[in-house]
Amino acid sequence: MMHGLFKMVWTGAGIAALGCVLATGCGREAVTVASEAERLADPLSIARMDGRDTLMHSSYDRTGGNDDWGTFLRDSAEPGWKVVADLEGPGVLTRFWFTGAKDGAPHRFRFFFDGEAEARFGGDVKEWCGGGMEPFVPPLAEYANYCWYSFVPMPYAKSLRVECEEGPPGAKVYYQLSETRLPPGTEVESFRWPLPDRDAAALERLRAAWAGGFAADGTVTEAVLTAAAPSLSLAGSGVVRRIGFEPDWERVPEADRDALLREVRVGVKYGQAAAESVWAPLGDLCGMPWRRVRAKSLYFGMEGQELFCAFPMPYSGGMELRLDFGRFKDVPVRVRAVVEPMPRGGAKSLGRFHAAWKRTGLKEVGWPHPILHVRGEGKYVGCLLSVCTLDGSYWALEGDESIRKDAETVPGWLGTGLEDYFNGGWYYQNPMAAPTHGLFAKEPFRTVQYRVHAMDPSAFARSFDMEFERGPDNASHAFFESVAWYYLRAPQAADSMRLAPAWRRTPADPRLDPLDAMTAVWNAERFGDIRGARDEWALRLASGAADGPAAARRMGGFRLALYDRLLAGEAADGAFLAPWLADADPAVREAADILRREDAGEGVTAVLYANMPAELFIDGKSVLRAGDPASAAAVSIDPPSPGPHAVAIRTAVQAYPDWVLLAMRQGDWSAGTAPDWKFAFDPPEDAVAADFDDRTWPAVGGTGVKGPPEEPYVQVAPDPWIGMQSRALGIRPAGDKPQRAESVVYRATVFFP
Repeated sequence: MMHGLFKMVWTGAGIAALGCVLATGCGREAVTVASEAERLADPLSIARMDGRDTLMHSSYDRTGGNDDWGTFLRDSAEPGWKVVADLEGPGVLTRFWFTGAKDGAPHRFRFFFDGEAEARFGGDVKEWCGGGMEPFVPPLAEYANYCWYSFVPMPYAKSLRVECEEGPPGAKVYYQLSETRLPPGTEVESFRWPLPDRDAAALERLRAAWAGGFAADGTVTEAVLTAAAPSLSLAGSGVVRRIGFEPDWERVPEADRDALLREVRVGVKYGQAAAESVWAPLGDLCGMPWRRVRAKSLYFGMEGQELFCAFPMPYSGGMELRLDFGRFKDVPVRVRAVVEPMPRGGAKSLGRFHAAWKRTGLKEVGWPHPILHVRGEGKYVGCLLSVCTLDGSYWALEGDESIRKDAETVPGWLGTGLEDYFNGGWYYQNPMAAPTHGLFAKEPFRTVQYRVHAMDPSAFARSFDMEFERGPDNASHAFFESVAWYYLRAPQAADSMRLAPAWRRTPADPRLDPLDAMTAVWNAERFGDIRGARDEWALRLASGAADGPAAARRMGGFRLALYDRLLAGEAADGAFLAPWLADADPAVREAADILRREDAGEGVTAVLYANMPAELFIDGKSVLRAGDPASAAAVSIDPPSPGPHAVAIRTAVQAYPDWVLLAMRQGDWSAGTAPDWKFAFDPPEDAVAADFDDRTWPAVGGTGVKGPPEEPYVQVAPDPWIGMQSRALGIRPAGDKPQRAESVVYRATVFFP
């Protein structure tokens, strides 16, 4: 039977085994795809001390070097195929992660369940993890940040062998698979394909739960905490499902609002425990270590003016939440705790939530960064990691994670790269937020990333130790700052560093801070956070960090005024633009006139940004040229007639990193470069014409380029095009460039309003 590219083969033995499960249940309730999906949809499952543990199988370099690709368990019986993992049941494959497929070439995987001679499931990873095949769709499976991943659970009763193609020359195969071993005798219904309706429905409910966020419908306990009254106490037992923190931001000088994230610390103490089990800066605990960004995961983030932490916090014998205000003693913080009753048996079956904060810096070069060192029984469920490297590169992201627990003398868990652990690859593309992993910030050369092991926690009976390399050989001059989230059977003091305020400040890079202001505000804009972008831009202007050799400070003031106008809900109309149209700076006057024409319906604003000579054509007519990696070019185009028009961009061939980005806008309408644009090297001169036939041209494909800009390009001059470059996607040709190619043409049909 064929299901698209995905083959399902049944053997008589496989059908007979399933018959026992489906017909009789064979005693206990079986582990199924549906039961695993229901587990993940349960908000309290992450706190359950059920002993479930995860083993990871990866392509890490067995020599201890940095070549963490192309390592396989063994050759397959079929030439050209490799065995990635050979797992003994009963168990569940809970996470699949892969990168390294050659552009345009298929890279097939296949899954052999319970000793079957033929693969029950398999196909090109670009298809089944590409986001277009149910149930392997976001947020359960996706191609994002240059890697493929799937969290669709695959149970197996007896065994699971995973194989992949070795790949064409040039392919670097990186993989990670998470295996949850179940106790011997556990009844398991192995993964079936196509999925039974029951399993498909359960996965759809899981998708909805993750996409909408877990509901927290308990009793709300609210208090305004101050330096004089810094604590909120809860009596008896229960489960805190969510804690919201809203400082009185108006009492904080604008330049100090982000500093409050690190200065104010949160402590949580359970019952009669002598020390806090949670001890972390407020911002780090809520996923905002350096600046406020209105983005969120299932378990933490920022909404409006409120920071929140939504890891379930079971307690018995009371719980106390305390704030240490530091120098912000005059700033009250409104705290809202949503508390639900302790479920039956929960006092014993649910662990106590802990959070540990650590920071290492330049004095620790040569040593790895510790994430967590703890003794006792518990489970590790993830971390937030902030990295600021002063090396002028993302080289620190080459560091691998390792986990050693209980009786292990060497780590049993070894990773393939920092961004790989966080379900990314190749130094990431752009900021994104998914329910259990994401990238809240990326700018030269700083990243804030998180991963929650909802599907694959690491259980330990006696001890747990985790660390990240500080880049290869621990040589990167970088600050690493982290919060580890974990549950313990009994509360104990958080494994946190208790550093003085001066040692908790956000790391700074005096070389880059004056150059990357635009990248920083685009970060917020990509999340739709105009308020956050505005506040960051104002801070950069006030500090002088938005000045640059190629940019007039006046343009920065124009952008700030436009942010304020947008937040007020008013358009940049003629009255508002009048003083800017008469500004002494000709660049400001020209930009103001482009926005005036757009507001009046007289023009379409087009922004072209490339790091090689590039020319924009509409229906064969040249309308704009660009090519400065430090500055985008813009023009107001007379609106074409409503309907389809040929848009083409001709560029010179540029060595990697190369990009071209087009963003067009008129009111609520927008369009621009995207992966479905077609391209050709050295096409004929009339390739930009309206009637040119491009049906044989391939699509760019993929998800777009990093940024742009992309290292080593860093600086971008201030401009007023809010929400344009940050929302558009830069593109480059797919595959290898012909050796003597001189030009590239990109084409698309764009429907103008």
